[in-house]
Amino acid sequence: MARTKKVTITLPVELLESIKAHTDNVSGYLTELAERAERRRLLREELDRYQEEFGAFTDEEMSGARELLHGPERAERAA
Repeated sequence: MARTKKVTITLPVELLESIKAHTDNVSGYLTELAERAERRRLLREELDRYQEEFGAFTDEEMSGARELLHGPERAERAA
């Protein structure tokens, strides 16, 4: 089980009401969002390091990555 620590945060009232309309576990909801943001940050750092060492991704590499992530139909729309 992950260790936790209680913290106090301040949110705009409208945002809190919107979150509560979708979940009764605000802490879990915000934890999931923070974990996603942290994974994206770490991935971005790793991709930046890779490109510093090997150069920018080619169009073909980007297209292949989009297809792996989103499937062929959505990858074409995302390009």
